[in-house]
Amino acid sequence: MLYHDSTLWNNKNFPNKIKDDEDIIFLIRQDIIFILGKGILLGLVSLAFLFFRLFVVGLTDDPLLVSLFDSGYYSVNILLITIFVFIFHNYYLSLQIVTNERVIDIDQTGLFKREVNEMPLSNIEDVNYKQNGFWGTIFNYGNVILQTAGTGASNSSSHLEDKTNGFTMNGVPKPSEVCDNISKLYHSGADKDLADAAKANADALRKSLTR
Repeated sequence: MLYHDSTLWNNKNFPNKIKDDEDIIFLIRQDIIFILGKGILLGLVSLAFLFFRLFVVGLTDDPLLVSLFDSGYYSVNILLITIFVFIFHNYYLSLQIVTNERVIDIDQTGLFKREVNEMPLSNIEDVNYKQNGFWGTIFNYGNVILQTAGTGASNSSSHLEDKTNGFTMNGVPKPSEVCDNISKLYHSGADKDLADAAKANADALRKSLTR
């Protein structure tokens, strides 16, 4: 099944097609539990400042001091919201795009900092996944490992780590499904290449026999 939104190819932030018939199959982002965990942590920090403000205000009736603590509390909350927006921005724009030709990793590490790496599906020798720890098992996320045919590898990023013989996509949801889908894409491409090669050999043999 193709990814329903083909407008990604028209986005200047993403790579262009390498072939006219290259199609996006699916997208991968880190599991949403990671962004939720950071949001909950920032919320707890805000809650702690709220309790501290209530405690301090309860000890004094000085309106100037109360106003000072109120200003500090609201400033801290604005800062926390800004931090969360920045974290969500990087989370949303960091993704892996799987096409029928390659795996593209886009790692957004800042407002104006992006790293893009890619690996052809034809380089894949093996696909497997790992789920470690209690939370990974409960929330069904893990690391999908792509073993490559060559020893050369592209630059590393936080989501698509550089190994001497492969890549690891960290913290992806439903890693078993991702692993199966990438494996099916690779094998379908390999079967197509074999069929094309067999057809080319047959055509060459036919031409040689008719001379």
